[in-house]
Amino acid sequence: MANGFKCLVLASWLISIEAIATNLSQHNTVIAETITIPQQPVQPSLWWLTQRLNAGWVENIAIDTETRQATITINTNRWTSADYLQRFSFLFKLGNEAQKQDFNVMLSNRLNQKVAEYSAKADVWRIDPKTLGAEPFRVIAPTLLSQ
Repeated sequence: MANGFKCLVLASWLISIEAIATNLSQHNTVIAETITIPQQPVQPSLWWLTQRLNAGWVENIAIDTETRQATITINTNRWTSADYLQRFSFLFKLGNEAQKQDFNVMLSNRLNQKVAEYSAKADVWRIDPKTLGAEPFRVIAPTLLSQ
């Protein structure tokens, strides 16, 4: 081990680096952190995609590998202020990415209540509820009435 770093080749396409640091403020305890660095392009994760979508939508992501479902806690203030097209675009982008990894997406609020869901079976996807809790198009009332 040189300079506190140890390198280990796990496969031809993956390197794992284990950085070991001594924490002097906590009685010389050793803290180890493993960082995995891919050596070739990989499919971006769902978390990575949520960080690149419009800021402020996602608060938390929980993945259940047994049911193949990603439960995403959303910012309800952001969700309620968005119109139908913004909500659809957000959920469709997440759902498309999750479908590539054979996952369904459920959006929930902070109380773990289902807000919307994107699911796919045999390359057929659906969004529930269809209205996403919003009117499809907002009507902007005129400020001046013509006579």
